[in-house]
Amino acid sequence: MTSNVSVFWRLLFITGVAVVIATGVALGGEYSFDTPSDDRWQYPFNFNAGHRATASCFGSTSDPNYTTFNDRDGIFIVAWRTIAAVPPGLPLKSYDVRLVRVSLCHQGATPDSPTGATWPIDLTPDEWSTMAYPISDVDPGQPLELFGAGFGPIYTYTNWVETSPYVGGDDISLEPRDPYPFVFDGNTANKKHVEDNVKDRFTPLPWAVGVPIGYTPGGQPAPFPVQFDINLSLSAERVLSYCQEQLAGGRLFVVVTSLRVTSMQAASGFPTFFTKEGAPLNPAAFAPLLSMTIVPTGDVNGDGRRGAIDTASLWGCLAGPEVAPPAFRGLTAAQCKFLFDFDEDGDVDLADVAIYVRRFN
Repeated sequence: MTSNVSVFWRLLFITGVAVVIATGVALGGEYSFDTPSDDRWQYPFNFNAGHRATASCFGSTSDPNYTTFNDRDGIFIVAWRTIAAVPPGLPLKSYDVRLVRVSLCHQGATPDSPTGATWPIDLTPDEWSTMAYPISDVDPGQPLELFGAGFGPIYTYTNWVETSPYVGGDDISLEPRDPYPFVFDGNTANKKHVEDNVKDRFTPLPWAVGVPIGYTPGGQPAPFPVQFDINLSLSAERVLSYCQEQLAGGRLFVVVTSLRVTSMQAASGFPTFFTKEGAPLNPAAFAPLLSMTIVPTGDVNGDGRRGAIDTASLWGCLAGPEVAPPAFRGLTAAQCKFLFDFDEDGDVDLADVAIYVRRFN
């Protein structure tokens, strides 16, 4: 390996000096996943799980009769399979994730609400005590909040799908959700259920708050987007680690919830989003969308630095302009490109070597 690396550097400095001088540093790859693998309205009376056209988010704390329902009663679980664009199986630090954005499409006018949705915009999380019955929240509305997805004791990250039987509170008994929205408990790796945060008397910090784009309550007959930008720095970057773990596993989950105060049959009174099944029914709608920015790291073993192993792998993945990189020493061709295609042009060539040298010298 040493001789190959030595030859590699000689080749670089003989033929690639001009490239080093002329090439800028790429900012990272933009990845977009426009159709979820799974999207599920998690609600005890959803009798068409995985096939509904819409999913609504609302709470149950405004009525003292609903003590066995989870506080965050109507929940939207969304997952995207990422393996077509982001190769799984790499060490976590090999995924340098800079941006994770989830965009949902809210339904517009309906026969029950010809002017569209009426829920008020609120971008500020509410203290749990203001959402306990009787509701004392003084600002209008309650925010849409995004969290990670935890699993257990019945389901796992691997075996849950959108048609899996519902697990959670209902009109008979109060049970934890599975899957469940969670936050990390302080700066630890422990996952804390969020679906009953009012009963549990704590205020979770959401990973993202939904921002409606172009929405006028009571005057928005057309569908409109709601955007969530995940704060990757939360819980000492454990939210970032969560996203890295999910990319390594090949499927990324989020859970969108709200404590939105509502009443039965108030169809326009709470946020309602198109699922992947419902989006094709409206030409102005789109399915839940995941957008990510991931910077190629050149870090094969995920140790946070670039050393002999990484440099040798770059040499092995080098194929030249407009040539797909080969598999090399346990790396697939897709992993080679993901790690070393710094200029995002679909190959691993001397231009990428130049960026590697400039960035990690």
